[in-house]
Parts: sequence; structure tokens; C-alpha cells
Amino acid sequence: MRGFFTLVFLFSTGILHAGELETTGIIATDHSWSKDGYQKSKFTALIENAQNFGANVSFTSIVRAQFIGPDSLEPGQFQQPSLAPLSRRLNISNSLELELRELYLDIDLRKAHLRLGKQQIVWGQTDGLKLLDLINPQDFREFILEDFDNSRIPTWMVNFEMFFDEGDLQLLWIPDTSMHSLPGPGSTYEITAPFASLPPGAPIQVNPVDRPNRLIKDSDVGLRFTLFRAGWDITLNYLYHYDDFPVVHALLQPSGITLMPKYERTHTFGASASNAFGEFVLRSEFVINTDKYVNVLDSPNTQGIYKSSELAYALGVDWSGLTDTFVSVQVFQSRLLDEARYTRDKTDTNITLLLRRNFLNESLSTQILWLYHLNKHDNLLRIGATYELTSTLQISVYGDIFSGGADELFGQFGSRDQIGFKLQLGI
Repeated sequence: MRGFFTLVFLFSTGILHAGELETTGIIATDHSWSKDGYQKSKFTALIENAQNFGANVSFTSIVRAQFIGPDSLEPGQFQQPSLAPLSRRLNISNSLELELRELYLDIDLRKAHLRLGKQQIVWGQTDGLKLLDLINPQDFREFILEDFDNSRIPTWMVNFEMFFDEGDLQLLWIPDTSMHSLPGPGSTYEITAPFASLPPGAPIQVNPVDRPNRLIKDSDVGLRFTLFRAGWDITLNYLYHYDDFPVVHALLQPSGITLMPKYERTHTFGASASNAFGEFVLRSEFVINTDKYVNVLDSPNTQGIYKSSELAYALGVDWSGLTDTFVSVQVFQSRLLDEARYTRDKTDTNITLLLRRNFLNESLSTQILWLYHLNKHDNLLRIGATYELTSTLQISVYGDIFSGGADELFGQFGSRDQIGFKLQLGI
């Protein structure tokens, strides 16, 4: 593994490159405090190299080094069992890590384009929460507070696009079996909300997660058709994949309860559509999951799991009727289509409100994002402002406030309210 990283680092720093090479990068620092004191101190250095080999072939590499302290986001040296070996970060120490973010080869084939390697692919365009954006797994060590571009876990895949007169077709083959990275016990954002109803006082044993690792049989495959018709940007999506969240089977035994995390397959059929109407933009995303595995309250014969179909959608309205002002409202809803006594509500709804305002000739940007869980009334309020000191240097201040019950999605982090600042320098 270290030899692989050494080779990649040589390419990424340009030592083995020949010809025209473009190098860019970011140096950033991020510090935050909670009511208990210093919560996070993060230093990041990111280097991106782009190499052209003629007019039709190019090579891109992105390497990121991070120092994160105090050792609370991921206490100890994180083993990353949910990630495929070639997608894991290299832990130099408990606080210092080196990560190959992306490494891919682009080949232009006139009416087609091929990208081979480790990469991010974004489906959908929702803010704050995700629906169609499910190609890459996500790192949840900062819950959902980190930008999606930084928290997505790039994976190894084949990305082939064909361009037609009536639209574009994207085909994906993803042999990388990496899943969501969830924070472990003792982490700042350890998930403590219960996943199921368990008998009180019963001894509990948690087995290691069973991650698929067969190169061909466990691959994900997907396709997306994109077209523009009568002012509408439309996509039709399909993905055969493992759900990146493990479902936890509970096996009742005389000695107690054994919890067995396992990943399950599903077919995802999706679509999106957006259009502008004067000052307004309408956005929509729809998803049907054929096999959604959900914990249930009482089913001893199914180990606490029930398989249902799921219909989910997101509807958004954006408004930019005032100069330097942007307002967005979104509704996310998930509905389980089969009948069972689920631990979650059969219909689950979240609402988001985004307010953004620019000042000083767009040098100062302020933003408020509110995420509200309608079922349990827990919520997350995010407030921030960014000022561009120069064309390459910016400073940001932010605050994140969680509210709700300790057993709820946002409320479980009620003691993790934070204020902080960031400095970022482009190079």
C-alpha cells in the first residue's frame, strides 16, 4: 500500500511527468470550538496536476494531505474497513493522513469521452441533503457539515459518455466496493441514535461489517441519459448497486443479541428535471429503490429487517429576484411502499431553506442554511460568511447549531454545536 502511494505521489508532484504540466493547489486551515472547548483543528494541503498528451488525451491527479487534531473526529488510527484497500487513506500517524483523492485518464473520442480511474461523479443538484447523488460514498466523520466535494469518497471506475443529437448517454462500471465511512465509537460525530428497538439490559455483541469485495460480482453499474427539451434539463438514471449504509441484522441467542452489519443490493431508478421561469428555477428529483432494507420493531424471523420498495423525491424552488440575493426552498420525502412496523416513520420528510446574500461587490458572501426534520422536529441551522481578502485568499466564519431529541437525526449532536473559522489560500 505504501509503495502504491509512493508511485502515485511521484506522478502527482510532476516528477515523472513530461511535457506541458499545469499544477494548482489549496492550502487551508479550519478550527472550531464547542461548549466543551476546542473541537477541531484541521490543516489541509491539496495538489492537483493536469497533464495533456496531445489534443485528445489528458491525465489528472489530486493528492490531499490533512492534519486533524485533537484526535477526536476519528480517535486512534482509523482502519477504514468500509473502504476498498486501494481507496483507503494512508495513516502516517493518528492525526496525519495522505489521500489520493482522484487519479484518472481522459480520452476524447470525438462523439464520445472515456474517463478511467479514481474519480467523483455527481448526479442531481440538491443542497444540504442528497437524493440522486449516490454514485460515490460519503465520509461522515464530520456528519454532513463538510462540503460534498470534500466529503465524497472518490472511487475507481470506468466512466464512458456518448454524445448524440438528442442527448447524452453515460455508462458506468464501478468495481470499487467502497461504502460510506461512518465515525467509530468515541468520535465527535459518532452516530448514537438507535437503529432498532432492542430488549433493555440484554448483552450485545457487534460483529465486524461484512463488506462485499468480489471484483466483478460486487461491482456497481449505472447509466444516465441527459437531454434538453422545451427549456427543461432532464435526466433518466439507473444504478444497480449496494446501499452504502449497512443494514444491521439482530440475531437473538440465549447468550444475548448479536448485531451483524451487512450491505444489501438494490436497483435504483431515478429522474430529474429543472427549468427556469424568469426569476424562479424549479428543480425536481425522483427515485425508486426496489429493495430498501429497513429495521422493524418486532419480527423475530427476519432478524429485525424488512425489505420494502421505496419512493423518494426532492422538489426545489430557487428565487433570485433581488440583486445579490438567492433564496432556495426544498422538500425531501421518502415513503416506504410496503406495510410493516418500521423503526422509522413510513413517510419521512425533511425541509431545507437556503438564504444567500452578497455584499461589497461580491467580496463578502453570507449564507444561512436550515435543515428541518418534519417528523421529529429536530433540525440543523448553519450560518456562515466568507470574505475574499485577495483573489486567492479568503477567510470564513461559521456556526452550526443542532436541536432536537437525543434519539433523532440532528438532535443526537445537540452537544456538538460549534463556531469556527477557515482560511484558504489558492496556489
